[in-house]
Amino acid sequence: MHAVALSLAAAVLTAGLATARAAPVAPSAQAVLRTEFQAGVDAYRLGKYDEAQHHLDRAQAIDPKLPGPHRFLAAVARARHRWSDCLAEARRALELNPRSREIRDTRKLHDGCRAAAGRPAYRGELGDGAALAVTANVTGATVRIGGLRYGATPIAPRRIKPGAHELEIDKPGFHTAHRAVDALPGIVTDVEIVLEPADPATSTR
Repeated sequence: MHAVALSLAAAVLTAGLATARAAPVAPSAQAVLRTEFQAGVDAYRLGKYDEAQHHLDRAQAIDPKLPGPHRFLAAVARARHRWSDCLAEARRALELNPRSREIRDTRKLHDGCRAAAGRPAYRGELGDGAALAVTANVTGATVRIGGLRYGATPIAPRRIKPGAHELEIDKPGFHTAHRAVDALPGIVTDVEIVLEPADPATSTR
């Protein structure tokens, strides 16, 4: 995502600070929120990433449900090569506003950080579909979704219906793991599983 696109996102989000939320932010807090958010955007555009992080963290603390600070925190994390933070913040922005005018850029930001982190890409165009990738501390663990076999670890990104899914991961000699996953449209959702040996003497393999 380029600075121009991010600055346009900032303008849209700043104008929309008064949109519906689970808990309204007091007018005095909204003023502080606008100030902190804009300061974070300005610092990011100037390459002052520590300062941007400081202001954006303060903005999201005032209103955690506003997607803009999370989007820019993802961009700051990308600039600092903090790929896990970038993925988490970009995903949070997508969760908070799946109809954002900047959703395409946010998805690209997410995909770029996945690639930089060395994670395999989905082969093809997702559009508004979703994809799931599953890794575990053991190879060949069976992954089931809704009781149906999905594959064996490691599973490269595969298309799946967006929304909530219940995963079951098992392998002989290990305790079965369960994981609830929300597969977001337009991106790959990564699931990392640690299976515990059923017998402490069992070696990880």
